[in-house]
Amino acid sequence: MSVIIKAHFDGKTIVPDEPVDLPINEPLEFELRQSTEDSIWDPIKAKEAVRRIASRAVHGLNVTDEALRRENMYEPPRGL
Repeated sequence: MSVIIKAHFDGKTIVPDEPVDLPINEPLEFELRQSTEDSIWDPIKAKEAVRRIASRAVHGLNVTDEALRRENMYEPPRGL
């Protein structure tokens, strides 16, 4: 489940700006971003971005999960 909650920091805690419908005592993970006017969702720009990404796709490419691990992408191969 993914939910965007507008909130502010009062100096001690993060306070939602509107009522939130979440289960009590349920573990949650947060990704915090500072809100700016530029971050407003624009579905037309989003569709264009997806179209640009899809136009550059390599069809038939098969990359294993192991190859996508951080250790394999950012660190030199072991033994070198």
